[in-house]
Amino acid sequence: MKNFWTLWVFILILSCREKTIHPLQGEVVEAVYGLGIIKSENHYEAKAAILSSVKEFYVTEGMNVAKGTKLFKTDQGSIYYSPFAGKVTDIPVPISQNLFPQTTILSLIDLNHLYLEVSLEQQGAMKLKEGLKAEISFEFFRNKKIIGTITSLYPKNDQFIAKVLVSQWPPGILPGMSADVAFEVARKKSVTLVPLKAVANGHILMRRDSIKKKLKVEIGLLDQEKVEIVSPKLFLTDEIILP
Repeated sequence: MKNFWTLWVFILILSCREKTIHPLQGEVVEAVYGLGIIKSENHYEAKAAILSSVKEFYVTEGMNVAKGTKLFKTDQGSIYYSPFAGKVTDIPVPISQNLFPQTTILSLIDLNHLYLEVSLEQQGAMKLKEGLKAEISFEFFRNKKIIGTITSLYPKNDQFIAKVLVSQWPPGILPGMSADVAFEVARKKSVTLVPLKAVANGHILMRRDSIKKKLKVEIGLLDQEKVEIVSPKLFLTDEIILP
């Protein structure tokens, strides 16, 4: 029985022991993150202008066409041509079907001029500017990082958008694919760092010289795991108490 109580007290002491960590000197990189969707600069939808039908298609879905290629002919004798080089992505109507005005007959997309449309949170969008570099990663090849550049920032349907261009996309990238994007906005070396979760409402809980105290801190850069402590000065021997 005595051994049981001794074991119980030992377990209780371990469970109540505070988790602590010492501050570190190191580098911190602050970044803004977003989800991007591949878009094409050129997208063409051929639509019926009047009540009509298609007499003949000269192309099929998935076909690559050059600029000026004949696409289809209507029963009125009008021939539609490709306005740019691209790929036919959709032919939703059959030959001879009656088509009302504004019915889409054929869709064409330019795969040679792609960009990334990145959705951002308001706070993140405020930290970005044109010309900033972007690091892009796709789920199907995480080990390969692609570097792009912000060419414009603008609002769209109550969202904040960064348009990112890449000099050369990897083979197989198509419109509609998604990618994770990180924009580096600041970097500092040799700064005092503590875990981000250690800071709550502008304060940290710490122990110095066996004295436990709550300390108000000024923070600087932060990433997803750690934060820079600007002031007051922390020593590497301090113990930061984690929640």
